[in-house]
Amino acid sequence: MRRSALLLIALAFFWVIIIIGREELGLKGVITSIAIWFALLFGCRMLGLSVYSFIALQLFFDIILVLIIFGGDVKFGP
Repeated sequence: MRRSALLLIALAFFWVIIIIGREELGLKGVITSIAIWFALLFGCRMLGLSVYSFIALQLFFDIILVLIIFGGDVKFGP
């Protein structure tokens, strides 16, 4: 898969999470999440990390957002 396609998939997943969780996060939480996303992008660019590192960090941030938004509703395992 091309790098640009991977970036678009990760970006789309991030925005879906933001849209679904906008009531739970509130305006301040949404703005903070977007600011963290830009900080990750800027940090990876400044440190010279690969695109794949940024995608991995973004997906880790997405998992954290899912846990914040859905809280105890997410069950792991049987």
